[in-house]
Amino acid sequence: MTKHIVREWVELISDPISMGNQDQRVFENADLPAVIDKLSVTIRLKIHKHEPHYATIFHKGTNTDIRTPILQLTPNKSKLHAKFTGNWTCSAGIGELEDGLVVNKWYHIAYTLSDPEKRLDIYVDGEWVGFYCIQNVKTQKVIFNNGPFYVGRSTTHHIGFSGEICNVRYFNWRLSAEEVKEDFFDEFQKKPIVYGSRIALVHVSTRKYLSTKKIQYDLGPDNQQYMNKGFTNDEKIAGFL
Repeated sequence: MTKHIVREWVELISDPISMGNQDQRVFENADLPAVIDKLSVTIRLKIHKHEPHYATIFHKGTNTDIRTPILQLTPNKSKLHAKFTGNWTCSAGIGELEDGLVVNKWYHIAYTLSDPEKRLDIYVDGEWVGFYCIQNVKTQKVIFNNGPFYVGRSTTHHIGFSGEICNVRYFNWRLSAEEVKEDFFDEFQKKPIVYGSRIALVHVSTRKYLSTKKIQYDLGPDNQQYMNKGFTNDEKIAGFL
């Protein structure tokens, strides 16, 4: 019988909240969109310091062996460590990405997982940065669970992070690369432009930014800026303040 599911998502945390490494937010499985064989989680995260241990960002499951999904930061360098439970191991996924997170800087992170596609993908600020593929596609499967979804500290052995988090979203499908970019830019689009606002113009596909003289935008390690002499009065009237 073919499985059908309605695409649903929920924003579990909206406004920024501060988290210590012992803090947690718990969401019961019944309060989440029903998952069959795919899911995605997107978050905005700012860490205040590098922890000397694995720091959990989020984890769904009842113990350390049941963890689909789990996203952690590696000790001292805060590299993303993304895993899930399979029918052949409790620790499948990405051991660590090449670059660690910088302290006191906001990031948008997306974790997408699909058993039919047999893959896990990680995005940072809308950019695809890592993936893991299941090799034995006929026999190896992702094991999803009905446990709680934790943000921050989860089980006894999963200590959390020190920092801030917001816009935690849980989806019951695997987001495409285009949907991840839409989620990344979504919060910027919600903010109204008013007199005195500082704005940045971005090309969605290339993620290249247009900057004005003497203004530098903190927009990530791959930020590429181009200089502009300024706007005319007509352009200012049209809404470029």
